[in-house]
Amino acid sequence: MIEGKIIKFYREKNRRTQGELVKGICSVTHLSKIERGMTEYSQEIMDMICDRLHIDMAREVVRYHQMNDLLDSWQEAIIMQRTAEAIRLKDKLEEETLKGIPDLRLSYDLLQIRFYLFMNNIDEAERLIAQVEIPDESEHSYEHYFYHHVMGIYYFLTGHYRKSIQTLTSINQSKYTNHEYFYHLSLAYHSIYSNITSYYYAEKAIQHFRKTLNMVRIIDTETIMLVQLNSREYHDFPETKRRYENLIRICEDCGFIDRKAKLLNNLGYEYNRRKQYEDAAYWYRQALDIIPEKQPLYLMVLNNYIETCRLGKLIPANTLLDMSLKALHNSKLVADASYMELELQSVILQGQEQAYYEMIEERILPYYRELGSQYLAERYEEILFQYYLNHGEQDKALRLAKNRFKSQATLLI
Repeated sequence: MIEGKIIKFYREKNRRTQGELVKGICSVTHLSKIERGMTEYSQEIMDMICDRLHIDMAREVVRYHQMNDLLDSWQEAIIMQRTAEAIRLKDKLEEETLKGIPDLRLSYDLLQIRFYLFMNNIDEAERLIAQVEIPDESEHSYEHYFYHHVMGIYYFLTGHYRKSIQTLTSINQSKYTNHEYFYHLSLAYHSIYSNITSYYYAEKAIQHFRKTLNMVRIIDTETIMLVQLNSREYHDFPETKRRYENLIRICEDCGFIDRKAKLLNNLGYEYNRRKQYEDAAYWYRQALDIIPEKQPLYLMVLNNYIETCRLGKLIPANTLLDMSLKALHNSKLVADASYMELELQSVILQGQEQAYYEMIEERILPYYRELGSQYLAERYEEILFQYYLNHGEQDKALRLAKNRFKSQATLLI
């Protein structure tokens, strides 16, 4: 019974005991049953209780239902990637007193975390995660699995991909109807280069997004599927190019500039891996023209562009070095993978072979191991292994090989 929940909320908000509230009106036992929705009550009693709490019950019931609708709208705005609407609804919800009512509070707290993760404000999300309380009785409820979904996103954004997978796969899809989490599962598997599993969850995610007409996420999921198709072998390239160009046109029509930039970068990568460097450089340049320089994506695409121009000998090395050093100087993302990769690129352009391998050994490889990025860690392990062998450092090569064997054995357990 909503009225009972509202009375209890305002009584506790005003720091009044049950006895204080109903003195001269009814028994404490009767109030307790009203608050728990376990008994009928007369309108006269309700009016007197509301008068003491200084509330209009009819108005509060309407506000309660409006709160539910606002929470649903807020979640939808986040899922649909409508940033301006999500911010507006957040501001509106902050003004609502009833957000603190117990059966709405948990949903509100979880949606706050989801919002800050959506806005990539990890610090604020972590603060709220430390405060949120999930009651024991909520186990296997929608809120219980919503919490797992939110934490799965958090682990993914903080680079703990395997923990993200473990958390998201614990969700019971029959009890948690927000199947957006399949998309986040696909991303997490993609990040550990488990391509078949990533594609599997992407297919499940895109079915959900098509049903909900979520065009932004349809584009994102189609992009993941294209990446997986081309991950291990060269997929039909004319078909790949056609699909990328279709997605790019959709982004242009819908005004999704950030998505367009990522697609342009991906298409450039497909040309680059086929050693078609001039075409690759063209698509990377198209992406760079629309990405703000302060975004992490800018450094990643610039690094790809510089590498392509270096491999294809399209631009003199000293010009490429100036470009990389300027970008590094202007960037504040010193702890970002894209920054380190560009820094490594500048070392190559300066012909500093020893510094190149030292950086891989001391910074790049430990970073990707800590991040849990198995594919990239193995890539740099292979580079180091060959370097050690070629320079007669068999002990280091053997130690690296043993560490790699142990890590692979751990994955099989």
